[in-house]
Amino acid sequence: MAETILRFAPSPTGGFHVGNARTALFNYLYVQHYGGKLLLRVEDTDQKRNTGTSLQTILESLGWLGIAFDGEPVYQSQNAEAHRRAAEQLLESGHAYYSYLTPEALEAERAQAVAEKRPLRFDRDLTPEQRAEKEARGLPGVVRFRVPEGETVWNDRIRGESRWDNGVISDFVILRADGSPTYHLAVVVDDYEMGVGFVLRGGDHLSNTPKQMMLFEALGWEVPEYAHNTLLLGPDGRKLSKRHGETTVTEYREKGYLPEAVCNFLALLGWAPGDGREFFTREELIEAFTVEGMLEKDAVFDEQKLEWLNGEHIWARPHADLVQEAVWRWRDEGWIKDGEAESRRAVLEKIVALLQPRVRTLQEFRTFGYFFNDPDHYEEKARKKQWKADTPGRIEALISRLEALEGFDESEVEAATRTLAGELGISTAKLIHPTRLALSGVGFGPGLFELMEVLGKETCIRRMRKALEVLGEAYTVPAD
Repeated sequence: MAETILRFAPSPTGGFHVGNARTALFNYLYVQHYGGKLLLRVEDTDQKRNTGTSLQTILESLGWLGIAFDGEPVYQSQNAEAHRRAAEQLLESGHAYYSYLTPEALEAERAQAVAEKRPLRFDRDLTPEQRAEKEARGLPGVVRFRVPEGETVWNDRIRGESRWDNGVISDFVILRADGSPTYHLAVVVDDYEMGVGFVLRGGDHLSNTPKQMMLFEALGWEVPEYAHNTLLLGPDGRKLSKRHGETTVTEYREKGYLPEAVCNFLALLGWAPGDGREFFTREELIEAFTVEGMLEKDAVFDEQKLEWLNGEHIWARPHADLVQEAVWRWRDEGWIKDGEAESRRAVLEKIVALLQPRVRTLQEFRTFGYFFNDPDHYEEKARKKQWKADTPGRIEALISRLEALEGFDESEVEAATRTLAGELGISTAKLIHPTRLALSGVGFGPGLFELMEVLGKETCIRRMRKALEVLGEAYTVPAD
């Protein structure tokens, strides 16, 4: 049995949309699960809109997502001669014909067809003399495919039996007046020449499938299998677009999402494992994926769920692997200098381990500057809640206990704090919360005693004394 070949075929005309990334992912998962080959075809025939920057963005995004292909990319523009040969074959067999209409005449025919609720009609059977006369008049000549009567039927591997009435399809252009192929002809020829046996793509291509199947059959080539997944929708139920916010892989990468989280999230938009699971590693996705599990219902892009999944994947990563992700962001903020990371790696790993369960995107590592700098202000809400009239005396007492410690690890600091709270006849929380505010400037964060161990004795005492100065009588409120 021949190896099944699939392809992913992006156009380099803009950013790499998450919907296209999802299609690439499904093709990748199919090949990894069932076997076969996945080829990359760059559909670059639109010379006016193609850009090298867009192609580079697509390739980088695919690489970042870990979607690998077999062999080098195939460029559609390099197959122009094969496209023209196929058009000539269709002309010779009578499946295609030359058509001549001015833009005005074409628009008039289109308006009439809409009014009469019928496909466009064209002069299908021009004689050579009639063709020559029209060409002599300078009319633009295109090659149109002669749509046959009847219907086109295929077994869609996601949607089941699909039927399309050919009567609603107008004879479509396969070769433009300048001799360049249109999308449908180029796709069919390229799929044939690449040996593609299964086309797995988005639901927005459903209306393209009958046209392409007609071309395959007219050219005498074996028709590949087709499967069309769901559309991606925004929260308002409309097709996902820029009006909903970020829509490209690059934007989510820059926002601090992990590639494994993005892949996990995209896979669940159009596929379900059947057991209710939502968290998958790449290996687990490959093992669980089946075409039978792919859904027909359109999927809503829920960024909150993506953020949750990203947090889960951050939590699942070994914290040592996250250090570099955090370090370059801290360096960018100016919190550590070039060359410092290696000498401070043990401490940096501890900071990452503390923050790992608390961040949902890598960018959130930028929000914990107090690990590196003394706070320059104190959160008003936390100050009003945690800093009372008797707080300064309690902090002074804690400073004395901390100064007396020989070591300064988490357990020693915790023991000293709890012992003092017992002697003062207060809950430990009445020491923990004001101390956190003094050390970080905010009322939330990782466990206080873990934080204090990472900051070190000298830094903690210095910051607590600074808080006593800044949060003096001007900031006190009545005691409980």
